[in-house]
Amino acid sequence: MDLPYRLGKYELDKLIGIGATGGVYHALDTFTGGEVAVKMIDKEVLHDREFNEASRKQFINEASLAGKLSHPHAVSILEASVTENSGYIVMEYVPGGSLVRHTYHDNLLPVVDVIQIIYKCCSALEYAFGQGIVHRDIKPGNILVVSGANVKITDFGSSVFYKEQITQAVTSGTPSYMSLEHIKGDSVTHLSDMYSLGIVAYELLTGRLPFEGDTLVELLYNISIKAVEPPGKRRIGVPPEMDKIILRMIARSPEDRYSTWTELKTEIEKLGRLGMSEQDISDSEKFGILRSMHELNEFPDPEIWELVQASQWRKLPAGAVALREDEPGQSMFILASGALRVTKQGRLLNTIKTGEFFGEMAYILRGTNRQATLETTSDAIVAEFTFEALEKLGADCELRFVKSLLRSTTNRLVAADLSIVRMYG
Repeated sequence: MDLPYRLGKYELDKLIGIGATGGVYHALDTFTGGEVAVKMIDKEVLHDREFNEASRKQFINEASLAGKLSHPHAVSILEASVTENSGYIVMEYVPGGSLVRHTYHDNLLPVVDVIQIIYKCCSALEYAFGQGIVHRDIKPGNILVVSGANVKITDFGSSVFYKEQITQAVTSGTPSYMSLEHIKGDSVTHLSDMYSLGIVAYELLTGRLPFEGDTLVELLYNISIKAVEPPGKRRIGVPPEMDKIILRMIARSPEDRYSTWTELKTEIEKLGRLGMSEQDISDSEKFGILRSMHELNEFPDPEIWELVQASQWRKLPAGAVALREDEPGQSMFILASGALRVTKQGRLLNTIKTGEFFGEMAYILRGTNRQATLETTSDAIVAEFTFEALEKLGADCELRFVKSLLRSTTNRLVAADLSIVRMYG
């Protein structure tokens, strides 16, 4: 393709990746001025005798379904089209490249970052599976880096091409991320995605694939027969618990893997604190804390991730002042763990327990100062939300947050009224 190339309102200007079914290009939406990524489906794929009218309809259906995915760790599909002679998918553009560069020995990520990346991928794949989508092509090239350990899975909606992917992968000798049932052409489920993600985790940790071979025959034999050396044997610092998780993810039989994404996430979440410094709190730990809060039980997982990304977390020792009365307020908080005492002019007014909001009056009455002093009575973890960050939440997430905040404030006022009645009744 000669560049620049005009595709409707999109102007493609450079090639940024090549997959089994086509090239991916950086493009400009000439209508909005925004950047997008456009995957052009190779004509050889479209002309394959197995890719018939029913396949084209399936492609549009699956792309449409994937286009409805709304998750912080899944690349959004904006548009898709396929005819006998052309096909393309327009996606959100993620400028940070893929995880491929972190599969090399001299550029491996810290272990704690790998743990966080795999956890976030689990969350996105669980969400997609709940919408009826199995990815079928999880590999480092399909996991894009936003920044640090913040990633997005791409290529949702291309599963209609999975037969072609198998053929090309096996022919080229690189079916390294495919489960045995996938290679054999058996039923592909979320457990197949789980296997592929386990292979990705292994490679990110060690810089090597668990199954290797000098020839395609040797590679396929090793995938089918060979025992896997735990990642911890190949890299110092990989926790034994992580070894167990990955080896179970890449078990040959689907029945020997974790039965659900939730079960796998629970195991990974336990590793969230490993290697963290005293003040660091992993994203998986933040997600787990917020997800378990009764006050936030109406939030779907993608919106919990929005709150994670909108917040800043701190660990406070007992006796620390979290807020001081009469100071300007530019943020509000959730007490993730521990307890706080609320005083005004030295007099005890209330206590704040785990899971409750505080500092919300400055949010409700913008421009006012803090009404009270809050001091920790035990070691505590607080999540801070600046007003600016709250205003950037999605409309649904912000509405749910405000409703939760009002419910919490109302409950606190009712409790205060009862206390006054008891004091003077």
